[in-house]
Amino acid sequence: MDGLTFEQETEQLSPIVVVATIALIAVFVVGLAYQAIGLVV
Repeated sequence: MDGLTFEQETEQLSPIVVVATIALIAVFVVGLAYQAIGLVV
């Protein structure tokens, strides 16, 4: 799957799905950062 195909599929997605995906990624990143800080501290 190349970049163009991904962009076309993204445009067809509803804003709610995009927001939900971004939210899941944000939670995942925050979780990794929390674990990293926990290991350092």
